Amino acid sequence: MLLAIAVEDNSVKDMNVSEHFGRCTGFVLYEIDENNKIIKEGFAENPLVGTSSGTCQLPHVVNQIGANVIIAGGMGPKAIQLFNSYNIEVITAPSMPVKDVVDLFLGGKVKGYQPCENHSHEC
Repeated sequence: MLLAIAVEDNSVKDMNVSEHFGRCTGFVLYEIDENNKIIKEGFAENPLVGTSSGTCQLPHVVNQIGANVIIAGGMGPKAIQLFNSYNIEVITAPSMPVKDVVDLFLGGKVKGYQPCENHSHEC
């Protein structure tokens, strides 16, 4: 399984989960084996940073990366719908250190999503 976590800054050692998916600068990637252990870590930049269509196109980018799960601080309902069409599990989590959200995910303690209401007409 490939877990992608949206982040806002790839230059900080202890990155936080991006407050909103569409504004992320990239994704911290974790390959997780069948025993729920991390076997590989990586990073993928968001190629759509600063573009007006970034949010609507970003689920496609995450799908191309091969992610099975996406975690972001917040996400609009249209982006969630696009992820669902790719069979990518969506999890929204408050902005917290990536390390903490990974530990919660591996422990089965972070699940599900709450769409951002103020983004109902956007991705």
